[in-house]
Amino acid sequence: MYIALGNTVVDSKEMKETIENNTDFKVIKDMSKGTKREDILAFNLSVDIETLKEILKEDYELEDVEEDELFEEFISLTEEMTIDIEDFIPENAILQSKAYKWDADDTIKLVIAMADEEMGELKLKDIMKRLLTQVE
Repeated sequence: MYIALGNTVVDSKEMKETIENNTDFKVIKDMSKGTKREDILAFNLSVDIETLKEILKEDYELEDVEEDELFEEFISLTEEMTIDIEDFIPENAILQSKAYKWDADDTIKLVIAMADEEMGELKLKDIMKRLLTQVE
């Protein structure tokens, strides 16, 4: 599916491959059609808990951290890691992400959405809310 982000046209299949080949995220689903818009690129992603643990080991003794606190750290780190994806989106695009679940397959699930910066952060935030109701 081709998405117009300002003056740039992005192929969602190419973006999926770019994300999977250049980041620690795996694309679960292309959610772009679910936005019911032609100017939003959206994906449901996951990242492995072991990957997150390796990163957090540098700052924490993980065995001393309670599970609730660990969950919060996983969610925060996952959302921070989406900065890596920003390197691959068009210059005039904005990206938002929201991690929402520690899944039984030991991954953190999240949704990302990209749009032209002219759309604005608030409108993209509203679209993110709608996308989050579509996942599991």
